[in-house]
Amino acid sequence: MNKLSIRMGLKAILPLCIGAFPFSFIVGAISINAGMSVTESTLWSFTVFAGSAQMVALGLIQSSASVLVIMLTTFVINLRHLLYSASMSEYMKDYSLPMRALMAFGLTDEVYASTIDEMKLNKKDRHEFYLAAMIGFWTNWVIANFLGALIGSSFPEIANYGLDFAMVAAFIAIVIPQVKSRECIVAAVVASVTGILLSGLPYSLGLVIAAVIGVYAGYRMDLSTEAMEKEQSEILELPNSEKGLA
Repeated sequence: MNKLSIRMGLKAILPLCIGAFPFSFIVGAISINAGMSVTESTLWSFTVFAGSAQMVALGLIQSSASVLVIMLTTFVINLRHLLYSASMSEYMKDYSLPMRALMAFGLTDEVYASTIDEMKLNKKDRHEFYLAAMIGFWTNWVIANFLGALIGSSFPEIANYGLDFAMVAAFIAIVIPQVKSRECIVAAVVASVTGILLSGLPYSLGLVIAAVIGVYAGYRMDLSTEAMEKEQSEILELPNSEKGLA
């Protein structure tokens, strides 16, 4: 066990833990108002570990939606995790199935953003960095939910206090420095604009659609860049007499 990797993983996820704490606290408080017990709310957070899906599910529960509607809606919202999985699969493929299952369980937006760069470095102990970040964030999430369920329900309008913006701010601070290449910039801009235009769609579907369109835009830009680089490479390999014609 590499203690340095574990410390670095916890350090990487700390800003997002601070940002996620009030959001999970709110989820815990709202779950009590929706009819759950403190135990049910905590166990739910312990096993689901998906803030946006939990928040939407709570709204559907309060509106007496059917179980099927809740399942389908949360499934669609969490489809973005397929993109994270596809990005991480190359760096996880050599681990055992139980290890990959555990790592997949904790692949949230925050864990992905704080660990993807380290996973790309191909270090022998990179999984320890990942697990430290994942477990640290998971523990923070469950504790915050428990406290929210325990005392947050005393504030019935807590969802309107804007405390959840702390997580958004922390996430932006982590993601923005990673947007460096043309492909990432195009994907980010397209996804942002699309998300704003589709913000009126129910159940946060606008975010899902924006993510897919943003990824596709980045993919097309990547293909364009590869084609341009290939063309330039072919020109450089031409004899001098043919370069002028090219």
